[in-house]
Amino acid sequence: MVDVSRAFDVIVLNSHGVGQYAYCDHMPVWGETLSVKNWHVAEDGGKGSNVTVALGRLGLRVAYIGKVGNDPWGDLGDKWMRDAGADTTYLYRSDEVSTGTGLILIGPDGQNAIIDGDSSSVKLTVEEVTAALDDMAGSAYFVTGFEVPQRVSQAGARYAKKLGMTVVLNPSPLPQEPMGRLDYVDYLFINELEGHYIAGLPEDSELDAASLAAEVKRACGVGNVILTLGSEGACALTAAEEFFFVDPLRVDKAVNTAGAGDGFMAASVFGLVRGKGLREAMDWAAKYAALSVTIEGTIPSYRPLAEVEAFIAKL
Repeated sequence: MVDVSRAFDVIVLNSHGVGQYAYCDHMPVWGETLSVKNWHVAEDGGKGSNVTVALGRLGLRVAYIGKVGNDPWGDLGDKWMRDAGADTTYLYRSDEVSTGTGLILIGPDGQNAIIDGDSSSVKLTVEEVTAALDDMAGSAYFVTGFEVPQRVSQAGARYAKKLGMTVVLNPSPLPQEPMGRLDYVDYLFINELEGHYIAGLPEDSELDAASLAAEVKRACGVGNVILTLGSEGACALTAAEEFFFVDPLRVDKAVNTAGAGDGFMAASVFGLVRGKGLREAMDWAAKYAALSVTIEGTIPSYRPLAEVEAFIAKL
């Protein structure tokens, strides 16, 4: 019998790390010593803790699966997620690893480049993930990505699907090993670069968005393809073969775009959990992401539901 008290709206399996920020006026080239400004540790997690915090602040029952070190960076992740209302029972701690960190370089117009360090999730095992999922059987959605080892992420996704969960995958960073068929994935969130990789196309392929989404769907067999297009918004090809665009919401000044993609995915999942169709969920998520880029930092930019709704009401 499933313990309904351990069933969550969303389970997130991905990494936690701590972001360090620095501001620069251009990207470095090989051999260059780059001077930066305001280098600091910020409230910025890995994709796992980012999505978990975003979902928790929106009011969903969310649980996290991952592994960190017994160190202050791991303590921070635990605190951030618990403060957002998330369950961190399966935030495994280990002396074998140090919690990962990354450097985010911010350009003059808010654009970013991320240098991602080793993830402490390299020591996370499939057995630990399946044990966590067994304890939380009956949960509705499972969200994962490749900041944990690819084989662990995919094994977790397959097992979550077997337990009846709706599976969401963001295959970032791009895997070094073939992913195979992804017919157990219900929602695939990717950008254009990832789309070309999955479809086996060169980066300079001139396919339009609709054709690229179709090629991705054909190549891996997922249910729904959600393709983010940067400043051009996003589009989707659904399981029913319906294609549509979602326009971006323009803001006067983007302070920081780091984490906006994680926020967009989290907000889309929030809408789906609340019973919205994919188009409506993505449209709301675009507005959520627009608010997030006007706020300094990553985790601080994931706002509570009431604040997001107030922002949208003024549009």
